[in-house]
Amino acid sequence: MIQLYSDSRCPFSHRIRIILNEKDMDFKILDVNINARQDLMQLTPYNETPVLVDDIDKNNKKRDLILTDTNIIAEYIDERFPHPQLMPIEPSEKARMRMAIHKLEHDLFNHIRFLDNNLATKEAKVKKELDKIRKLISSCLDEIAELFASNKKMEFFASNSFSLLDVSLLPILWRLSYYEIEVKKTWGAMMKYAESQFDRPSFLASLTAVERSMKQ
Repeated sequence: MIQLYSDSRCPFSHRIRIILNEKDMDFKILDVNINARQDLMQLTPYNETPVLVDDIDKNNKKRDLILTDTNIIAEYIDERFPHPQLMPIEPSEKARMRMAIHKLEHDLFNHIRFLDNNLATKEAKVKKELDKIRKLISSCLDEIAELFASNKKMEFFASNSFSLLDVSLLPILWRLSYYEIEVKKTWGAMMKYAESQFDRPSFLASLTAVERSMKQ
């Protein structure tokens, strides 16, 4: 069975929980904020979530596959459990999606990590840095919002169906209030998209109690 070491606040863990629920498969969530932190530290030297453990043993021999890195975990699940498909099958289209996710990693997720790790700080210097980070995140979301504004009938993020791109973006849009990032009027089409996808069964099932309290 798939086991996911997940932080109930972590947007990267959230991405994997959405995928697992979208696949409608058997899995177990181990919340590292409750009783799994020590186990997590034995699995990865980085002490970061998410971490996925897949028991691929067919003959009662220990052959657990342990994966770190959100993108690696996401693609592994999609290939191991291919229905519904969350990445294109055609190599060039798959490469384009990987490049889009790589851009999100560089322009958005790196800043999100800093924000997540420092939200509770009381240091004035760090708070000032957080304000800069929020502006960078907002600027990145401006670019994404332009895509939705240019095609208001776009149901999914740069794809014809629900994909890893949606899985990547939705946890961030869910947390805007929590991150104290103001929703701009120019984001109307993007936020309409987000609200429609927030009602998706896999997204609703993925939410932890803490995450439900983040959106006001």
